[in-house]
Amino acid sequence: MEYLRRNRILLASASLLVCSLLLVSVSVRAGHRDPVGRLLLDALAPFQVVFSWIGRGTGRLWSGYVNVVDARHEADELRARVAVLEGQLARLSEAERENQRLGALLHFREQLPATAYGARVIARDPGPSSTTMTIDRGSRDGVAHGMAVVAPEGVIGRVVEVSYTVSRVALLTDHNSGIDAIVDRTRARGVLQGGSDGNCYMNYLNRDADVKVGDRVLTSGLDNVFPKGMSIGEVVDVGRKHRGLLQSATVLPSVALDRVEEVMLVAPTAPPAGEPPA
Repeated sequence: MEYLRRNRILLASASLLVCSLLLVSVSVRAGHRDPVGRLLLDALAPFQVVFSWIGRGTGRLWSGYVNVVDARHEADELRARVAVLEGQLARLSEAERENQRLGALLHFREQLPATAYGARVIARDPGPSSTTMTIDRGSRDGVAHGMAVVAPEGVIGRVVEVSYTVSRVALLTDHNSGIDAIVDRTRARGVLQGGSDGNCYMNYLNRDADVKVGDRVLTSGLDNVFPKGMSIGEVVDVGRKHRGLLQSATVLPSVALDRVEEVMLVAPTAPPAGEPPA
């Protein structure tokens, strides 16, 4: 009895299977006139419907799972392709921007003396108020100490240290810099110097010099370093120092010194060039 209780499901299934085989055998021998076979078919019809429905549902579930897996693989492949295309687009965009900058630099080169060299910025001092940067040209390329460093937008600084392959440039915001400058509107003259706070100041302006916020500051060319008429920056503040004997103006540089990538070097002995277009 214990054996029958533990295996009742298996024994019942086997019994039903044997009965089904016997009935089918009897039905085959008796032809289509067997009423027991027809009764058995009618009795098993609901179970067949259920089994058929379960089979179709299982098939649809498996098919849906396979489709989901395929869709996931396809999505992964598409994401990988999109990443590759985005990388290519970024490189093309960067190349286009570089071509535009180099085109502007080449056009600017035509306005400068023959002793001018193009260079790339390869390093900067860390920190937002850095006052020097490194370019990829040195003494082997003809770079010498004191050469002016400029861009199409205006003055950047001058070369203060030269090695065989690279050079260090002091920006016009450096406190040791000094550029002879004039105010474009009134031709008032002063000296542009960098401050310890990272700003630029046009110092030694006469007390009665007409200088206003918004005035453009240019190189005078009298220091024989920077070509005459190059843009230095724009006056953003005006004040007096030394008990009112002199004026000092705060100047915002024309060049975004923290974002410049290509520069032009001009020899200090070069003759002044004409004013570039605004």
